Amino acid sequence: MILVGSWCQYYYRILFDNTPDIPLIRTTDIDLLVPNPPKIEKNVDIDQLLKSLGFDSDYDYSTGIIKYVHPDLEIQFITPERGRGRDTAYDIKQLQIKAEGIRYLGMLQDNSFTMKHEDISLRIPEPEAYVLQKILASRKRTDEDKREKDLDTAFSIGELCMQDHKRRRRMKAIFNNLPIKWQKEILKTLRDISPTMYSHLIVN
Repeated sequence: MILVGSWCQYYYRILFDNTPDIPLIRTTDIDLLVPNPPKIEKNVDIDQLLKSLGFDSDYDYSTGIIKYVHPDLEIQFITPERGRGRDTAYDIKQLQIKAEGIRYLGMLQDNSFTMKHEDISLRIPEPEAYVLQKILASRKRTDEDKREKDLDTAFSIGELCMQDHKRRRRMKAIFNNLPIKWQKEILKTLRDISPTMYSHLIVN
């Protein structure tokens, strides 16, 4: 699985030498991305595992989506939406969980790496992909506060990436592999929030 959502910012801050430019916005919500199609080598009953750790399951009967709620944390499993999408959850039988399908997560699945911190190894999206996904996701937001939060995150991490030659090239490579429609949407947003990223990505 891949850790996505606001908790990534904690690890990006470490990745960028503990810079204060990345805000430490960490909620109690943890989103874990299950690849689609799932690449699972053995069966693990995560549902029972979480319940044994004190999590309660919060079941949405209209969608089949389950969130695991604990006094300290709330865990939700998500997966890249494919094709026309669906209104119900994806059944991950090997793990005994259900995952919500969300658009634009494929680029996080395809561009991730393993990071080790305090003897824990975890997969997180490459920051360059995270920035581009946040920009796309912001355009679908109906909540203005959440939209602004997405854009602030994309700007702070994206500007740091622009300061490193390898990361500049990596963001451009990921951008060039996106559908043309997505590229246009990203550029429309970047024209207003980051002339630096806009000028870099618009060059052929």
